[in-house]
Amino acid sequence: MKRKLLFYGTTALLILTVLIAMDRYKLYKEEKPPIPEITVNGQEVTSILGQYDWHGTKTKKIEPIKVMAGMNPTKVKEKQKLQVSFPPGLEPASMTISQVNTAPGLKKKSVEGNSMLIPKSLTPERIYFMIKAQWKKDYSTYYVKVDIEDLPLFYDFLSKDPEKLSVLAIVPRGESEKYDIPDEVKAKLDSFHISDDMEGLKKKYPELLTNLTPVYMIFNSEFHQQTVVDKETLINRVLDDGRD
Repeated sequence: MKRKLLFYGTTALLILTVLIAMDRYKLYKEEKPPIPEITVNGQEVTSILGQYDWHGTKTKKIEPIKVMAGMNPTKVKEKQKLQVSFPPGLEPASMTISQVNTAPGLKKKSVEGNSMLIPKSLTPERIYFMIKAQWKKDYSTYYVKVDIEDLPLFYDFLSKDPEKLSVLAIVPRGESEKYDIPDEVKAKLDSFHISDDMEGLKKKYPELLTNLTPVYMIFNSEFHQQTVVDKETLINRVLDDGRD
């Protein structure tokens, strides 16, 4: 009798252990990947979960442009930082952020890491980004939809003070000192930039079309206002109160 009770008790315990293990495995299989916090300059960006392979559960690839068709885009600006962070203890081993769409003929931007500067959109369409997170055995994708506001041309050289001008001097290679301007003239400007790297400037600012040097490009706080080729003309322009 005791042997039978021991046998039944052991069997029941084994069955219970198996059932608990099966439940735990089922929960493990059904669990979804962690959801990251995605921000642009601190502003939270709405995201959706895409394709993933998580704890043995695999999902099919989605078409984010169709899936997110009814979602409002997050308004962002060119050169702002898109940042991705996961809950502590669930950080992936690697991450890639890449553009899903762009203007025809242009390369889609892609970076490795948890942050990326928002590129110029060059298209009236909404821009979509995919974040792919890779763990040791698992991976997951996430998508965001943004409306990018492009910055004005030559944004980096615009005056930050609406009451002052700023100047970009582009000069022949190795002759920066020759074409520099006096400190008392610079003091009347919001900023003065001088460069002898025409090709480098053109790569960074495709809107720069001139090949002529020296040139002095004059900016107010909103746009490129005037170009002069003579240093004395520039100095007279600035000392003449610096404004039209």
